[in-house]
Amino acid sequence: MSRQTDHESQGDIGRVAAPGQWPVLRDPRFLQLLRHWASSRVGLSMPRDALAPAAIKPCLPHVWLFQYRADSDSFVCRLSGEQVNEAWGTNITGKQPQDFMPAESAAIAHQIYRRILLTPALHVSYRHIAPRALQEKGAERLVVPLSDARGQPYGIFGLSLYHFDPITQAGHPPHVGPDVTYYPCADLPAELP
Repeated sequence: MSRQTDHESQGDIGRVAAPGQWPVLRDPRFLQLLRHWASSRVGLSMPRDALAPAAIKPCLPHVWLFQYRADSDSFVCRLSGEQVNEAWGTNITGKQPQDFMPAESAAIAHQIYRRILLTPALHVSYRHIAPRALQEKGAERLVVPLSDARGQPYGIFGLSLYHFDPITQAGHPPHVGPDVTYYPCADLPAELP
């Protein structure tokens, strides 16, 4: 996968951060997940087997994991926390993005997931959804790449904090351009965040 220069636009799927920096994260749960990932990684990615729920306990209701299927170039959800399922209005475990997202959003998600996994890179996004009836939906995300026991790409692991009223704003909102930044793992600092 080719890389673009620092801060160069990636269209709808984000920009690349300058080398040598960790993301600045707003919520302490993001930092907890990032530190767990960074301290457990082998090479540029964290082995799936190194993921320790006890190390990220406050994050668990907000996490999700998608495994990559190279044979079909697809992703399937293997884990989804309660808050993730509530935000989507269904349990997404065992589903592919196209099973619970509109087609356009699923296609964008596939592009993003492949980029995180195959670059590999961290993904940080702050998605703000256009208001409908004076209400807004939004989500903040940190997504990290995972490898298998042989060091090959396994999938992606994410933490999503959703901002909306699940009663009055159920259902998936229309896609509105997110603020997305990628941090290529090869460019991350040696010290832990």
